[in-house]
Amino acid sequence: MKRAKYHGILVNMAFSHPEYPESFHVINKKAAGDWKLFCVEIENEKIEMLISEIQEHMRSDQNFYNHLYNDEELIIILKKIFKVTSHESSWGEIIAYGKELKIPEEQLDFWPNRFQDEIHYFKENN
Repeated sequence: MKRAKYHGILVNMAFSHPEYPESFHVINKKAAGDWKLFCVEIENEKIEMLISEIQEHMRSDQNFYNHLYNDEELIIILKKIFKVTSHESSWGEIIAYGKELKIPEEQLDFWPNRFQDEIHYFKENN
């Protein structure tokens, strides 16, 4: 059964205006040093429009990514958009591109990328 929503992890430092992720329906958040990570919820029918909007609001002077997911699809938003599955075997092109942009490989884990992973990712907030 396909869910009617996507979730996404938006990093405040990725945006020209770091408060931009707060304009979404935020369902969880956590801090990682100076970074704030927001778990947001997006309706399926708005996903394509919001992919473009997120990309437009991202900083052009730094290489960050944000990602969205449901149970079937993982969308990575960089200077390019990638649509893959949550399985690492589909990420080769994204990881190669991220390395070209000098994003450290350990940051190219796109986690969480399934609804069930959010419990562990945000556990210190519960």
